[in-house]
Parts: sequence; C-alpha cells; structure tokens
Amino acid sequence: MLTALESPACAVCRGSSHEIVQTQSLALLGKNMPCEIRFGACRRCGHLQQWPPVSPEVMAHHYQTFATYELFGAPAELRVASPSRHTRRFLSLAQDLGLAPGRAYEIGCASGEMLNQFRRERWQVRGCAPSPSAISQARTIFDIVVDLGSEENTIPHQKDLDLILMCHVLEHLYDPAATLSRCYDALVPQGHLLLEVPCAIAPDTLLPGWFSFEHLHYYRMDVLEWLLNQAGFEIIELRIAMKVQHYPVIAIAARKTSRKISTGINMDTAASITMARRYVKRDTSLWSSTESRLSDIRGSIFLYGAGIHTAQLLDNTNLAEHADIIAIADRDSKKWGQRLASFPVIGPEELLRHPQKAPIVISSYVSEQAIVRALLDRGVQPARIRTLYTDLAAIT
Repeated sequence: MLTALESPACAVCRGSSHEIVQTQSLALLGKNMPCEIRFGACRRCGHLQQWPPVSPEVMAHHYQTFATYELFGAPAELRVASPSRHTRRFLSLAQDLGLAPGRAYEIGCASGEMLNQFRRERWQVRGCAPSPSAISQARTIFDIVVDLGSEENTIPHQKDLDLILMCHVLEHLYDPAATLSRCYDALVPQGHLLLEVPCAIAPDTLLPGWFSFEHLHYYRMDVLEWLLNQAGFEIIELRIAMKVQHYPVIAIAARKTSRKISTGINMDTAASITMARRYVKRDTSLWSSTESRLSDIRGSIFLYGAGIHTAQLLDNTNLAEHADIIAIADRDSKKWGQRLASFPVIGPEELLRHPQKAPIVISSYVSEQAIVRALLDRGVQPARIRTLYTDLAAIT
C-alpha cells in the first residue's frame, strides 16, 4: 500500500514553508472528476515536489490499472532483444565499477527487461512492481520472479542483497528517505545502489508537461546527495546526461557505508525556486505554441494517446472547446472502454475502421514519431495526421 507523509511537508527536510509554482487540473482515466495537482518548492531546502502529493489511493489505482509499464511485442523477440537505453546505462555503471555478479533486486522492475539483461551478466535477479499484469509478463516472458507490491512491503523481506536497482522510481515514491533507509538495511556491507531520476536542471530545455501527475519529486544533485548521505550511502559515481532522454537525467552509484553520514542541509534554495519559475514560464509558452498549432482545427477529430499528456493537453489548451473529439485511441487494451474526461478510449483497429475519417491529432511528446509511422504503415493518409511537435514532412 502506498502511503503519503502525514502532513503536507517537504519530503526531504520536513519543512512546511513552500512556494506553489504551478497548478494542474487533470482528467484521469476512469475518474469522473479532474485531479488538481500543485507543484511547489520548499523554502527551506529548495526541493521541488507535488505539494501535497496526489493521494495514494488515486496513484495506486493508476499504477495497478493503467500505468503498468508493460512491454509490447512478441515474447520470443523480447527475450533476445538488446538492452534498452536505461538498461545500457545501468549495465555500464555496474561494469565500470567492477561489481562482481551477486544478488540484485530491482525496485519498480515492471516486466523485468532490465533484470533479464543483468541475469545475462550472471546476476541472480528478483524485483518488485505494483502491477499484476507487469509481473505476469516478467514470469511468462523472462521466467523471472517478481514480487507484487510496493517497495515498502517487499524490501523489508530482502536481506544480504549485493545490488539494488532503481530506474526512474525514486521520483514516484512518497517518502524517498524511508525508501533509501530500507534499501540500506537490505544490502550487505559495502553493497551498492544504482539509481537514475530526471534531473532538475536546464529549465530552458525541458519538455512541456515536465511537472507530471506520476512524478512526486524533482531532484537536484545536492538534494539527492543529502538524502543518500542521511540514509548511510556515499556516492562513488555520478553521471548527468542531457540528451539520452527527452530531459536531463542523473545516474548515481552509491555504496553502503558502516555508518550513516550526518550532514546539514546547505542547499541553494533560491536557485531551485528560480529554476522552477523559469520552467513554468517555458511550459506556459510551449502550451501556448501548441494552442496556436491547433487553432485552425474545427469540427470532428480523434486524439491518439490516452495518457497524461492528453490530460495536460486538455488542461492547457481550448481544443475540446472548438473541436468535437470523437474518441481517443490508444494501443493499450487495458484503456479501451474507459473514458478520459468525457471521451471514450478506443483501440487502433477501431480507429481505423471508424466510418468518420476525421483528422487524428497525435497527443504524445515522447512517442509522436512512432505513432505517426504506425498510422502511416496502416494506410492512414498523411493529410489526416496532425502532429504537435514534429513537422510531419520530417517523419515521412
């Protein structure tokens, strides 16, 4: 069970004074009422986070039902596939540190793709995930045992681990300090923790909607270092990558020490708040550009993509006011038959068979080009496809 902190306090320093920099009102799949989310900066340590966080009940429903992070493709091909970009970075960290294969546990392992690759390098692997469908894939595709549940329920049962992996997980957790403490207890002396999170730097390069429903935290380097030190970890490798994702990421290798490292909070709060304000100003400008790109749309349309981006699109533009959205298409069958706002979610096949051949607006930043290519491969005419971020000519 996900648990929130008892009061709307900073998850890092427990300070209560904060500045709200952005508010979003998001229509979520299967929910009748919008979810209002506020993002703020702590005036004591500068940590950026949802303030207060989305309720654990709403988040648990989201992960268990829709955001299951499953793999798509033929199982036989997935078993022999090359490592994903995330996994390559984690393997590189482990290899560069000269870690000898031992017992590895991945928190938030989803369908087990990374664990499969670590097993190829002779690690004994196990993990946990909150999605029943994802852990089913881990078993059936990779024959990997995955514990169903959040780390607070699973990690306390793990002992003498040599390595814990957290790939884009710590930003999703309600109490990161408690999570890191549990990781410390589960590791052998001198055991290692590898983690990667979005990095709260370079606000002028960040994508629209970077402040997101699923992400409770937005980490800066000094905040991460302080959290790790407080839990008893020393950082032995830190890598910031600006272009491997659609936003900067920070990867850290940390080693369990014999005692917890006690350091005071001495963080650049002003710089953190300035960064947040600059990003919000950029975000407003980016959504304004999207609004302009859609300003000529009238009449019936389809949206493609029933994720958080679409919820943000509807919140930040007037699209639903000047266009008749017939339905929202998505390749994930678990979403079919649900509603996002008042709009039904359908599968790609139903979209292609639909008697109305209305324009299709691609509502995804990360997957825009892949969706366009999939539609073109199925015979959709380019004139029907509307992109938000990439010129169609550059894709076709």
